[in-house]
Amino acid sequence: MNERSILITGCSSGIGLDAAQSLRGRGWRVFAACRNEADCARLREEGFAAPRIDYEDEASIEAGLAEVLGATGGRLDALFNNGAYAIPGPVEDVPTEALRTIFQANLIGWHDLTRR
Repeated sequence: MNERSILITGCSSGIGLDAAQSLRGRGWRVFAACRNEADCARLREEGFAAPRIDYEDEASIEAGLAEVLGATGGRLDALFNNGAYAIPGPVEDVPTEALRTIFQANLIGWHDLTRR
C-alpha cells in the first residue's frame, strides 16, 4: 500500500501541530507548513518535512506547494488548510488595512492554495 500524503498549514502550534503529529503517528507522510521559517526549522528538527507557506505571500504558496509535489511525485492525498490568524477586539476598532490582511490570509490565501 502506498503511503498517504497530506499538507497541513498552520503547524507552528495548536490544532495544526497536533494534527501533524497525530497523522504522522498513523502512517501518513505529513508536510507540516508554517509561515515563519524559524517554526519550519523547528519542525524539521522534529523530523517533519516543513515547507514555508505564508497565505499572504503568493510566491511562498507556489514554492511550498512545488516542494511538496516534488517530494511526492505530484501526488497529494489531502490538504488541511488550518493556517489562519485573528486580531482580537471589536471589528470597528480594527484598522481597515488589518482587515485586508486578515482576509488575504484567512480567505484568499486558502483559496489560492486549494485551487493550485
